[in-house]
Amino acid sequence: RRTHTVPLRIFVLQQLNSDMSSAEVRILLTKAVVVEGGLEGAQDDAPAEGAEVPVERLGVEVPTVPGDVGLCGSLRAQDVAALAGRYKAWIYLNTADHPDFHLAELEAAGVQVVVAPFPGPPTMPSDEQAEAVVAALERLPRPLMLQCSTGMRVGAALLLWLAKHRGYTGESADVLATDLDLKFWTKCTRCGPMREWLLAKLPAQDAPAASLPCVEGLVFRQLFDPESSTFTYVLGCAATQEAVLVDPVLEQKERDLATLKELGLQLKYVINTHAHADHITSGGAIHKDMPEVQTIISKAFGANADLHIQEGDKVSFGNLALEVLATPGHTDGCLMYYLAGSPGMAFTGDVLLIRGCGRTDFQQGDAGVLYESVHGKIFTLPGGTLVYPGHDYKGRNVSTVDEEKQFNPRLTKSKEEFAKLMAEQDLPYPNKIETAVPANMVCGVQE
Repeated sequence: RRTHTVPLRIFVLQQLNSDMSSAEVRILLTKAVVVEGGLEGAQDDAPAEGAEVPVERLGVEVPTVPGDVGLCGSLRAQDVAALAGRYKAWIYLNTADHPDFHLAELEAAGVQVVVAPFPGPPTMPSDEQAEAVVAALERLPRPLMLQCSTGMRVGAALLLWLAKHRGYTGESADVLATDLDLKFWTKCTRCGPMREWLLAKLPAQDAPAASLPCVEGLVFRQLFDPESSTFTYVLGCAATQEAVLVDPVLEQKERDLATLKELGLQLKYVINTHAHADHITSGGAIHKDMPEVQTIISKAFGANADLHIQEGDKVSFGNLALEVLATPGHTDGCLMYYLAGSPGMAFTGDVLLIRGCGRTDFQQGDAGVLYESVHGKIFTLPGGTLVYPGHDYKGRNVSTVDEEKQFNPRLTKSKEEFAKLMAEQDLPYPNKIETAVPANMVCGVQE
């Protein structure tokens, strides 16, 4: 079986040089073989005659957010004709005289067509061009197709519209583009100028800096473990010197105890928001050395601890008390601790992170449950409440409820969109999961 080798080879090399993924190259390779009229049986897996060809087979991407916008690069006239009946609107980001623009096929299907030139490197879109694309995406009916010759600028146009539409900042847009695996953001080696241009169009900061804790009589420190990117929190009562330690890391035990001593605090409780999978708690080791210190974890876990608590309980230290709220979803035993104040402080563990959330693919995780926990327990707190997460991987240390309600690119989605996104995450398990989880079920101390 032979085909026209030289044209096909040139075709494939062109696609490889355009930063397309291997899966996309395979799709285009199949199309190229058909165009070249060669390999018999190259489309053995094609749909039966009369069946509708999946849009992905025609080189179209459909990001989960917003879910009703397709993205594509150059298409043959027959492919445009095959797709046109499935879309109500079509935005073309090259000029109308581009050879890949097949207006006749679109008009024949009654599609609303907008030509909105949106250039790429080295020439960036003007403000007027960017505004025209955003306006078109805002007003045109769905489902809608975005097309450009490279298949890259369409992702930039979609992200720009999403960021403007939802009030995202550059930081939040970065997380969203990575979650959606937009090619111009995650795969294209030549799209750096376009990424920089887009980020420059968005606010650099998500909101005014969160105010400092203002809880009368509170002594507070936030500590960080660089290996696991875990935050540990020291909260103490200035009047009585009683203190609690939230989510401590075994390797940082001596640092934490030294901090307590320097602040003149007496440790009363070691609290874990859940049984962690990426580090081992120091709670058991501290209790072993200091029997008067009690360890705390959720009753739902069934893990070893001196005290097992649940929603509605309070953890008191001196004149202060943390309110306990159940926030399952990352695991089935996650708890959030809230300290009332002006503003209050929410220690959210891994359920809500800054511009993100904990994963839901192990330890009885459930995306729908996590969504309900955040929206029903955390987002109902006063907007100025300070959010102190269990981890951060980008150098941030505090947010607010209002910020996360507005800017969190995952949890501003609908519940269905969020669940779909989390189901599509393909992440490796934490490096320490096989040792950390069993150890944390016995409070970090394995006899």
